[in-house]
Amino acid sequence: MKVFYRCPKCQKLIDFLEVEEYNEKALGLNILTEDEKEDIIEVEYDNIYIDLTCDECLEEDNWVEMIHNVRIH
Repeated sequence: MKVFYRCPKCQKLIDFLEVEEYNEKALGLNILTEDEKEDIIEVEYDNIYIDLTCDECLEEDNWVEMIHNVRIH
């Protein structure tokens, strides 16, 4: 079984790994609520897709937020 980490914004493949079985605790997903899991995890055949924002998109979001939060005095 393969686990793919992908960015939901730009669809970039961030990383992937092969696992014997799907284990939420081993993948660190056990700390998420059921709603959070539903939002970021997609199971398709023998593949698991986990949505994580990549560094580039996260940086872009931070710049956009900072620009919109700047107040002109």
